Order: sequence, then C-alpha cells, then structure tokens
Amino acid sequence: MARRLGPDAHRYLLAGDGQPVTRPFHLRWLLPWVCGTNLRSWWTIYLASWVWLACGMAWWAWRSDLEPAQVILAVGLLLGLPGILGPKVSIPVQVDLPATAITVLAVPAVTSDQPVAVLCGLVLVLIGANVRETVPIVTALLAWSWLPLIGLIVPLIVWIVRTPAPSSGIPEWDRILEHPVATSLEYHAGRWRDARLMILPWGVCLVGLYQADWRLILIVVIAYAQLLVATDTVRLYQHTAGPALALAAAAIIPSAWVPLALAVHWFWLTTPERI
Repeated sequence: MARRLGPDAHRYLLAGDGQPVTRPFHLRWLLPWVCGTNLRSWWTIYLASWVWLACGMAWWAWRSDLEPAQVILAVGLLLGLPGILGPKVSIPVQVDLPATAITVLAVPAVTSDQPVAVLCGLVLVLIGANVRETVPIVTALLAWSWLPLIGLIVPLIVWIVRTPAPSSGIPEWDRILEHPVATSLEYHAGRWRDARLMILPWGVCLVGLYQADWRLILIVVIAYAQLLVATDTVRLYQHTAGPALALAAAAIIPSAWVPLALAVHWFWLTTPERI
C-alpha cells in the first residue's frame, strides 16, 4: 500500500512503524504515533479533519460578523480549494489537512475575548505543533496575534529530543532535502507565471483580493514565498492563505450571489492542479 502513496505519506508510514525519518518529518510525530501503519486510522483522521475544518471556518466567519449565507460560502470556498484536497497520493496519509483544521479551529478561539476560549485555542496550537511544526506560525498569521507563537516551543523540544534519519535512502528525496532552493527552481522552471498553477486554483477566492488590506496581502505573499524552498505548489500556498482568502471573499460577495459563487467555485472546466 505504501508504494501507491507519495513520498511524504511514505515517510509518515515509516514513522508510524517506529522507524526514523528525515527532517522535518521527524517533528511531525503525533499522527504517525496515533495511527501507526493502520490505514483505517489514517482515514478516520482524514475524514474527521474535513468536519473540524468546516466547523472552525464557520465559527471564524460567524465571529467575523458575516451573514448566515456568507458563513456557508466561507466554508464552501475553503473546502472547495483543490490544494486543501491535496494530491491523490497523499490521501489519507497526510498531516496537511489535520494541521489546517486545527489551525482554523484555533484562530477564533485565540482571538476571542473569553480567557477560557483563548486558553483552549493555545492548547489546540500546542497539539497542532506536533502534527505539523508550522501550525503556530500559520495560526499567528491568520489570527494576527503573537500568542500562537508560544507553540513554537513544541517543535523546538521535539528537535532536541528526537534525532532525524540521516538519509531517506532515496537519492532524489535527499537531494530535495539538502538543496531546497535549487530543486524548487528546477521543479518550478517555466511555471512561475503559469496561471493554471499559480492563480486559477483559487477559483472564487480570488474575489478576496479586491481592496485587500495589507495583512491579507502579507499572508498571501508568505504563502507563495514557501515555493522558493519546496517542490510542491498549490497545496502549500492554499493551506497557508486559503482560510484567510476564503473569509475575505465571502465577506465581499452578497448573500444573493452565494449559490452562483459556490457553483462556479466547485465545478471546473478543467482538472485543477492539486499538488
């Protein structure tokens, strides 16, 4: 089964089997520890993550004073992004979707004026940092708060106590790890201005860029900056900026246009990029 999955999924299954994996995958120990090599467990986490993500987005949109129809639109826009679905080879063995679900749940909690909710949000960030080490940073960006950065203590501790494998055993994977910028430029050669890869996967979420404030622009810029040190594309920038851009688009689109917006966003003339 592992042979039909992608490189990242292969590493998570190795970690689930108790074998050492290369950085930064050794920091993402929680789900491999919980699920092991049991695909049924991975499927359970994967499917539950869609529910958590929808609930978190609905809560965030509601706290942002969106109308009920716009709340539905915000959820629909986020869940309809091809990068959130991700590549087929990462389903269900992945950490991206669970990490984003935890992040989006944490944002409205951290920004709440209720101390108990803020504390719960920080607990979510601490848990999420064991799923994917970037959860504290992405949560801080989306919430526009320094509090989630407290969660960076988790990957720091894990980095100290866990030793990564020196090699994956596959030369190409090791080359990507050792030369992230060079391999990024190689994998993205000729596609930096390809709208099918860089723009069109956003669908109706692009509306959120209309009169966008500088904070949203910064989030989008940081999301795309990841591509300079990674070989994947759509899943990276959409798991980072997708929630914020979906919320911004939903806030602009009138309630009467929600059915049309969802129809245009969810159904494509061509198969969108997902990797």
